[in-house]
Amino acid sequence: MPAAQIANVHHRHVVVAGVRVFYRESGSGEKGPTLLLLHGFPASSHQYRRLIDALGTSYHVIAPDYPGFGHTEAPAGFRYSFETLTDVVEGFVDGLGLRWIVPYMFDFGGPVGLRLAVRRPELIAGLVVQNANAYEEGLSELARSAVALRPGGDGAEEGARQLLTPAMTRSQYETGSHQPSLVSPDGWTLDQHFLDQPGRHAAQLALALDYHANVALYPQWQQWLRQHQPPTLVLWGRGDPIFLEPGARAYLRDLPEARLHLLDTGHFALEEGLPEIAPLVAGHLDALRPTRPALALAVIGASGQLGSGVVREATSRGHSVTPLGRDTVDVTDAASVAAAVAGHDAVVVSVKGPDRLVSRGAAAVLTGLERTGVRRLVFLGGGGTLESPSGGRYVDAPDFPNAYRETALDQAAALDLLRAADTPVRWTYLSPPPLHLVPGPKTGCYRTEARDTPLVGSDGDSRVSTGDYAAAVVDLLEGGAFPRQRVTVGY
Repeated sequence: MPAAQIANVHHRHVVVAGVRVFYRESGSGEKGPTLLLLHGFPASSHQYRRLIDALGTSYHVIAPDYPGFGHTEAPAGFRYSFETLTDVVEGFVDGLGLRWIVPYMFDFGGPVGLRLAVRRPELIAGLVVQNANAYEEGLSELARSAVALRPGGDGAEEGARQLLTPAMTRSQYETGSHQPSLVSPDGWTLDQHFLDQPGRHAAQLALALDYHANVALYPQWQQWLRQHQPPTLVLWGRGDPIFLEPGARAYLRDLPEARLHLLDTGHFALEEGLPEIAPLVAGHLDALRPTRPALALAVIGASGQLGSGVVREATSRGHSVTPLGRDTVDVTDAASVAAAVAGHDAVVVSVKGPDRLVSRGAAAVLTGLERTGVRRLVFLGGGGTLESPSGGRYVDAPDFPNAYRETALDQAAALDLLRAADTPVRWTYLSPPPLHLVPGPKTGCYRTEARDTPLVGSDGDSRVSTGDYAAAVVDLLEGGAFPRQRVTVGY
């Protein structure tokens, strides 16, 4: 019997404007866009757990919890509205360096995802719409009564509180389902648990009384859909008592090429419709995978451990790679660099040596690239330049290994030079973990963020394999993310 392919799902946090956002992540983004799973009310990223299992071995899948939901922690005084939820999701996308996404929009995910699309159309590779309404005809009487609620309105808060009861939470899962035995009680039980946490009722009341702002934006969202024509898959549980089937069909007015699938289930369609939905979403993502044009890359320092790893990874993805070593280029001489890299799309630099080789090389490479018109550089820097929990750089700590201190200080000088440079070159300085860049193959489960502190895993350790480090370098070259920033990689 062949071994089953089962996704590894990571459970992580990232801080966005003071909000500690919890998210689930599986897979890597090298095969296509990231599927950004935007949950509904009163749920959390937990609602996507089985979809992540189904897709995470083949696609990059990320599911955050909004402020006021699930495991995400918002600071006291956070103002809950659909605009501020979108602010956090937008910051989340930018913080993780996602540059090409397919929002899967369910329920509240529609107002969040469509706001994000209007703000940042360049991010959107396509859409998956699942019981996320954007048209007046999709509003049931229950939905219209919720839309009518206004802050300070007579009985508005009392009406909104009715949406937070265990009976209402359970009914959203069960009403309209075709086979109730397929609907796990875990969903509504966990949702109610989070709803009843301190401060959550106030957050949900604020959002309920803000829902009318979404309907006011329907014309703007519809105009965006007509103008941009994103490739769209519409999935709809036709037994949904909140958002009605005509709301699904209405998308076809503005997106005549959209694919519509009506399912015999209710609002939380994934609960019993996963076997039908997962292949549809996979097919939609496959259709969005571009034929990525091959890049012409020059790798300076290609004979070293990291440089050779980048050469192998880039070549395996179909890119044209020119490996450059000391016999073909003097990294400290701008003219030599210009002659070696002219005609390439991007350059990777992975060097170290005595007599300030790294920082002198950074200066010469910038000048050489400017002369030739090459505008993309990924500079492989050091982990010693990262800041420790105490606030100082690792390289400045008394216990930092003396054997590596000179190189680490030189790498720090190179970073300072890049940050101070007034240059058209879109450089990215990539730091490995401060200690544990370990030999090993690519797993595809790494993450990359623009920050000056290490990325740590659930065990509190910061590490990455050389295979994943090389893959992160090629990701940066292909996606163009994090221009003029220092980033780091880890698990």
